[in-house]
Amino acid sequence: MKRLLIILLLVACTAERPVTPPAKPKAAPPSAAEARQVIESSGDFSEFEFTNSSFTLPLTRSAMLNDQTRGIANDLEKAGWIVFSGDDVVLTGKALGSRRFMTRANGYVDIVPLAKKEMGEVTDVRVTDEGVDVDFNWRWIPSDVGSSFKSGPLYDRYAAPQKATAALYHDGTSWKILRLRVV
Repeated sequence: MKRLLIILLLVACTAERPVTPPAKPKAAPPSAAEARQVIESSGDFSEFEFTNSSFTLPLTRSAMLNDQTRGIANDLEKAGWIVFSGDDVVLTGKALGSRRFMTRANGYVDIVPLAKKEMGEVTDVRVTDEGVDVDFNWRWIPSDVGSSFKSGPLYDRYAAPQKATAALYHDGTSWKILRLRVV
């Protein structure tokens, strides 16, 4: 009985040694084609830069406080989306028949979307502490309204090549987007 107590006492007093779990294998970085598929099919890419696919236009000339806004309104008029009636901006039947023009009670109209995004090529895949960074190109494809702009800031925005980086992480089964940022 004493031996049993001594053995139990020794077992209870023995310091526990930390158990080191086996190293978790890291996932191999995705290929450029796999990374492109992850980015292109994600909701994150759909939402990325979404606010740059819209424009808010005042419904009076006097509220157009700069040349850029007046230039955008002139392009919309030339394309048949609006007409000017004195100080007022009037939506044409073409604009009224489009779901892209949303008139607000405060004297403005939101025009959205002016363009959609199209994924380009993946230019680099780099391993990081978080997972991988994927550099890629993309471009705006103007909508029927967005193609009305022939110069100015909206034209420049949609004509310019776009570059971004996606930070991807592996969740144990697949690669996911952690964040997207403009380069």
